[in-house]
Amino acid sequence: MLISGFISSALILAMLTQTNTTSCVLVAPVIPPFSATIRDPFRQPSCERCAGNRGIEYNTQPGTPITAGANGTVSFYGQVGGTKYLVIRTTAGRRLTYGSIASTNLRLGAAVIAGQTIGTTGTTLYFGVRETSLSNNRYIDIYTAVYVDPAKYLTGNSQFFSRVHLVSGAVAGFRSVDRGSSC
Repeated sequence: MLISGFISSALILAMLTQTNTTSCVLVAPVIPPFSATIRDPFRQPSCERCAGNRGIEYNTQPGTPITAGANGTVSFYGQVGGTKYLVIRTTAGRRLTYGSIASTNLRLGAAVIAGQTIGTTGTTLYFGVRETSLSNNRYIDIYTAVYVDPAKYLTGNSQFFSRVHLVSGAVAGFRSVDRGSSC
């Protein structure tokens, strides 16, 4: 009885401490036959309101199709400071932000699939990733969104990155490369 209780406790503890070994691999925002070059890489700001680049900016040809990085839902579409943005909240809670959008047919609440065309670019494209984290306050739990370098999700995609030239292997329609990860 004591041994079976110990084994059960050990199994429960092992399940609780098991780490998630799946990795998030996002579809690149521009896929072949189109291409984009990095204009301004991610630069982590030193404070919340300090200067920096909270994503990656690309030079693109006007009308270049923009591709959804992961499965999710459109959580924002509109202008901020005269620039059109579209934000996809992924199934894992990340927010993928696409800026300098020339056009899109998507609206708030629309479901998207990784690899789906979500709009077109002007001469540039901004791509940012925000992760949600729990900040434990003395009084309440606060969920905060932290900007992270999108390249950490794109460089792991062997189909994607070669120095400053952006390509992806998600050419076949709406084929998802999310592969059940926690994107």
